Amino acid sequence: MQFNNKTMKKRYLFLILFLLTGVVMYFTNPKPEKHRQAVYKAIEGILQEQKAQLLQSNNNLSKMLEGLNDENIQSMVLPFLEQAVLVEDYKVFSLTRIDLGTGVYTVGIGAFGKVFIAPQLKEQVKANMTKYLE
Repeated sequence: MQFNNKTMKKRYLFLILFLLTGVVMYFTNPKPEKHRQAVYKAIEGILQEQKAQLLQSNNNLSKMLEGLNDENIQSMVLPFLEQAVLVEDYKVFSLTRIDLGTGVYTVGIGAFGKVFIAPQLKEQVKANMTKYLE
């Protein structure tokens, strides 16, 4: 089996690019705090939406929620996330997992300095909130 010079150059170039990508991924793998912030941001948006809907419904619960501001939401949710969000570090990427007591679920992935949260997390949180608020 003979390789010409052009084929060898392509292979070395591919190998160098592959290794370089791995090194970049290693150094830009998000820290656990970034994972928690991403989950919080996703949940905070849902909580704000639900709060707005409840305030419009004009029931007893809406009267209780009038005094609930962003700081209150943050002080309630962040301690929970500190315990519930787990990060599985694979060195070049990481998985965001959340422990809800009933099970541990993978909800996101971190790579290249960013954390991507699955849309299913928002849907599940909304479904659970609706179940308990009705």
